[in-house]
Amino acid sequence: MKPTTELPDDPALPGLLAIRTVGLGRVVPALELGGGPEAIRLVGYTPGSRATLEVRSGRRRFALKAYAHDAEPEAALYQALAAAGFGEGGRAGARVPPLLAWEPSLQVLALGWLEGPPARQLIREGQGRRAGEMAARWLWSAASAPVKLGPTVGVAQVLLQAGKSVAQLAGADRVLGAAAKAVAVALARQPPSESTPRLVHGTLYARHILDLGDEPGEPGVPGVIDWQRFGQGPVELDAAVFLATLTRLRRHDEAAGEASRAEEAFLTETRGLVDPRALRWHRAAALLHLASRLLRRDTAAAARPLVDEAAQLTERVTAAPRRAALELVLQALSTRPATPEELDEIRRLLS
Repeated sequence: MKPTTELPDDPALPGLLAIRTVGLGRVVPALELGGGPEAIRLVGYTPGSRATLEVRSGRRRFALKAYAHDAEPEAALYQALAAAGFGEGGRAGARVPPLLAWEPSLQVLALGWLEGPPARQLIREGQGRRAGEMAARWLWSAASAPVKLGPTVGVAQVLLQAGKSVAQLAGADRVLGAAAKAVAVALARQPPSESTPRLVHGTLYARHILDLGDEPGEPGVPGVIDWQRFGQGPVELDAAVFLATLTRLRRHDEAAGEASRAEEAFLTETRGLVDPRALRWHRAAALLHLASRLLRRDTAAAARPLVDEAAQLTERVTAAPRRAALELVLQALSTRPATPEELDEIRRLLS
């Protein structure tokens, strides 16, 4: 979205309403803003769900995130990652924003601002290889993080999202929906083996990975922001989401070559970390999801290339010698009771 100084009047976001009414300084007193911030800009907004503000006060710059849902799990994640060495000067070789303040009654988080261009910008500026290397370094660092917070994000959850994506694509265009369903059915019939769950970001888009520059002994330090969809899942899930965003960037002629170089560097640097077959499976699922999201601001014709590439990937995924997909999905859902609607949706995909 285009940043704006106008804050929305959204009753689902109590923190945002409080800022509009009494000011940020009184909403988050722990920030000690004194006379108040000098500038507040809305830089991200999902109506009824969340908003992200950029705040400047003197030489300080930080992000303020207001939620409609309980933000305590995300606050706990930032604290756990800081303890694991992902803070400034930490041993992890990668960074996440530090938690500055947390107001549970208003569902507001204040986070330090990480300075650096996102991978998407690197690609557009002719630094595709560095963008891919940054993403790979992040993946290696996150894979060894001793953080066990967050819900399960495995095959079952990915298939449920695939079903939702198919419905959205079919609602926009019948032919596109049929192509998307063929991809989802292929995914459901040949799921990958489940690997050991690790911390996953959940939405590791190219815009969420920042290049924080070089440090002594570190050729390039990645930072990752926007953790509201984190969980425990396979490393291939995050890798696939990043690669899916590169596919979108390749749709723009001016970025196509650098996006390809970013992909090549990423695949080279993550060799030995990700399983190629599982990566193809998750990448096809991520492309379906991005295609459905693209409908929010573009046409079905613009989403079609993403669905087509997902179809090509599923053709290259060979079925693993394992149990039936329905049994696998039901086991993955055993971490919590599956709703009847979820079971029906899975059965429809497998029929």
